[in-house]
Amino acid sequence: MIQKSYILFAILLTNLLGQSFSGVIKDISGEPISHVIIEEINANLENTNWTMSDENGGFIINVNNESDVLFKRIGFENLIIKPNERLTKYVTMLFDNISLETVDVYGRNKNEYLRNKTSYNNLGTYSRGGSLNQIPSLEMRTYGGYAGVTSASFDGGFARHTKVLYNGVDLTDAMNGQADLSTLPSFALKSINYRLNSGTKYGSGSIDGSLNINNSIENNNVFYGTGDYGFSQFGANYSIDRKTSKRNIVFGKTSYDGDFKYEDATGKQVKRVNNYLDQFFMAMDRQFVISDDFVVNIFTLKTENIRGASGSTSFPSPNATRTDDFELFALSFNKFFDKGFLKIQMNRSSNDQVYDDSNASFPVFSEHDLDYTSFGLTGKQIITESLNYEVLFNQKTERVDSSDLEKRELKTTSLSLTGNYVNLENDYKISPSLRFDSREENEKSTFNLGFEALNQFNKTTSSFDFNLDIGSSFQFPTMNDLFWPDGLYSGGNPELKPEESEYMALSVSNQSLLGKIKLTASFKDYKNLILWQPNESFKYVPINVSSAERTSYNLQYLKEFDRVQMQLTYNLYDSLDKDMDEKLLYVPDSSASLLFTFKQNSSTNYSLVYKLTGDRILQYGSDWAEPVNDASFGLVSLAFSKNITLGSSQNMIRANLTVDNLLDEEYISTIGYPEPGRSMNLTVEYQL
Repeated sequence: MIQKSYILFAILLTNLLGQSFSGVIKDISGEPISHVIIEEINANLENTNWTMSDENGGFIINVNNESDVLFKRIGFENLIIKPNERLTKYVTMLFDNISLETVDVYGRNKNEYLRNKTSYNNLGTYSRGGSLNQIPSLEMRTYGGYAGVTSASFDGGFARHTKVLYNGVDLTDAMNGQADLSTLPSFALKSINYRLNSGTKYGSGSIDGSLNINNSIENNNVFYGTGDYGFSQFGANYSIDRKTSKRNIVFGKTSYDGDFKYEDATGKQVKRVNNYLDQFFMAMDRQFVISDDFVVNIFTLKTENIRGASGSTSFPSPNATRTDDFELFALSFNKFFDKGFLKIQMNRSSNDQVYDDSNASFPVFSEHDLDYTSFGLTGKQIITESLNYEVLFNQKTERVDSSDLEKRELKTTSLSLTGNYVNLENDYKISPSLRFDSREENEKSTFNLGFEALNQFNKTTSSFDFNLDIGSSFQFPTMNDLFWPDGLYSGGNPELKPEESEYMALSVSNQSLLGKIKLTASFKDYKNLILWQPNESFKYVPINVSSAERTSYNLQYLKEFDRVQMQLTYNLYDSLDKDMDEKLLYVPDSSASLLFTFKQNSSTNYSLVYKLTGDRILQYGSDWAEPVNDASFGLVSLAFSKNITLGSSQNMIRANLTVDNLLDEEYISTIGYPEPGRSMNLTVEYQL
């Protein structure tokens, strides 16, 4: 494993450091434009410097202060951004066949904050909690420490209802329908797009929303970090630019001892053991510009994780280990036309999971080989500047060969259609979408009707935006739900139906000199939720018995100054398990988050994230268990960075100090799994 690191370090030679320019590229109808080539224009450049926008139109590039930036793609007029114009966060490209005299731009008076995208900051680079906790309404559940299994969900929903992707490629585990974020190191989470109610885009498992982690590289660097609980980490980010090709490489090695003391139910300090992690991570994104209208993308991802599986405090596992060996390969061909594009994509992933507990009284060994392959076609056609549509077809095959499930296979076929009509004069958009998914005996149709209006009641310094989403979404039963072997204590249920959700979300936002204030109300009704419950023989089996509802209110405030950025979010949740007549498990009464960044000068930066989680129910009362409630807790993450320029060169060293759980809060996010206290991490980067 160390040899892999040495090989990759060898390719890290030199690259000039510049100023970061990031944003989102959209067309005149407000739709994001993917695969736009963004190139630095400067006669004094020795090497080519360019990048390409991602699937959501997002980009980041380091350029010199005096350089122009060129944006180009077939079907659009070339656009040049001057150095004094880089403050804009949205870049609008005009269709190539529309004259400048007659063109209107959707939201033309808008200079919005980056919506549905996290900020680039040093907390998002070296603190997993700092990166994820700044996303509005995202709730985290972990199983103790940096090595503990970590899941995320929007509005306190089930983790299996939030889709997690990396560079647009699905990371969902076929056995349990979730994605374990602990298999990704903190430095791989520096740029994350999020989207609520994305069922018609991603299908099963995206009832509440989706997280798309990007392989973006802000600076070429090598880094080394050390911290509390035996934490150490080294790695690199590097971009290799050629005139017609580009490679983005992110890799690193993480070690974590993880043992810590916590206070048990009697008030005694007890040592928590077997929390170590040994992790290797590498992601490489390769882009080949074959011609002006044809781009090939190849993406590979590999993670190797060996960890101690400490178990709960009630059933500790001091000798248990868990290994995860995950590999992913994605290939796409992108053909662009004057009025649209066609994308062909093929993905393949494999995941070898092993759990081994040598407990003398009850030894356990289980191994799971998971893999999936998918083939997809995506086409977009621009009919007029105000009307376009997108069609997506996908076939996916999931396979499991497990010591528990033996060999199983599921095939899913999906078809979706999304349209966009934009009224450029009045700045509103209507976006209907339909989706159909078929998997063996299960079929599901879903829809979404979106309405967006920008710049309404527009005045010189103030305007209002309105958004409305009405639709449905679903979750297919997992492999475990369907095929768990029929034994003495548990068994699967092949007759399960998909979980279903119907929703309506309404938001109103005002942007003025005071900042941006956004209020969102979301109403969801769930049915056919899958719960594992004991039958008449006291054997646990999954059944579609549960129904629930959840109402969420979200308030966001965003403000940017010359040196300060602030984002404040407050959420209220009203949830109900209709069968239990209780609030949903783990859904807090309320939550809040604060992101605050301060740029003291060109070399010194501060970042702070505060996340408050309200009261929750962790366990319902029953004949054999007492109810467990958890009081609210607040977590503070703080980061400080200092840049040191090396003599007259443009290379520099950056020191990053990150503190998680600054106030040393005692808390749990999952019952039976205490979390460690305050932890500090010092990372030194050498930026090339």
